[in-house]
Amino acid sequence: MPSSIRIKTINHVGIPIWDRRVSLPFYRDILGLQVIPSMVDSQNIVWTRTLDGTMVHLIEPSDGETLVKPHTAFEVEDFDSTVEDLRNSGFPDISDPGERHDGQRHISIYDNDRNRLEFTTAGGLRPATRVVDANGYTSDSGTDAPVRSPSRSSANIKIITINHIGLPINDRAGCMGMYRDLLNINVIPHQIDGNSLAWTEMGDGSMVHVIDPPKSVGPRGDGRQHVAFEVADIEAAADALEEAEIEIVGAPGTRHDGQQFLFIYDPDGNRLELATRGDHSDTPRTVDENGYTSENGELL
Repeated sequence: MPSSIRIKTINHVGIPIWDRRVSLPFYRDILGLQVIPSMVDSQNIVWTRTLDGTMVHLIEPSDGETLVKPHTAFEVEDFDSTVEDLRNSGFPDISDPGERHDGQRHISIYDNDRNRLEFTTAGGLRPATRVVDANGYTSDSGTDAPVRSPSRSSANIKIITINHIGLPINDRAGCMGMYRDLLNINVIPHQIDGNSLAWTEMGDGSMVHVIDPPKSVGPRGDGRQHVAFEVADIEAAADALEEAEIEIVGAPGTRHDGQQFLFIYDPDGNRLELATRGDHSDTPRTVDENGYTSENGELL
């Protein structure tokens, strides 16, 4: 039976950090994310958001010792039918549904390669009178007053949204069976060289890139798991990073659809990408059901 799941966009990503005193200034003061009140009761989670409201949750170890795995949360059109389809999918380790303080409902599942995925409604479905300080600590009283990033210097990058996430996989056919058939995310031709990954795209243009194992792992480890933040001006972003003394890893580049990009690492070693919006609406490339891309009839 075909799945009825319809994903609207990326609601948030969860990024593991060791200590907000080190990592939050990077996300708040340099990348320019806005600190907002958390709608969960765990004080180890800092809620932040991009300019369009897409959230980034920075998650400290709840026990002080064990980092959580990153996760991606997709916002769906119909939460109840999504829960039903997930339960009928045969995938194990589906959580019980929950509800946050602002009425946002959520449920989690793992893909074939143990990437954690969450499915949510929109937030803000009911009032929540929580307040937050500049370090992301939330209290239950007062008025909802989001904290804007301090203007520490001109090195403040304005993140528009999340452009895509990169997920490490080992079994492409198995994983594509989830993303393509269960989650109904469109498989599209990728815009890089080779065929080491598959691009999938949601209706709003945000993407999930599922990435095959690398031939070798560099000194910084396996960088397939990453979040790509969208910016309007990659050169201005690069200048701001240089002013803030943040290392750009390798040279900035341009993909075949005109998307410009660069890579950096946060203070905890999480790989991040800054990218512009590409235009692959008129690409001459074609793609098969598992994301293997061809050009002029030749497999890349």
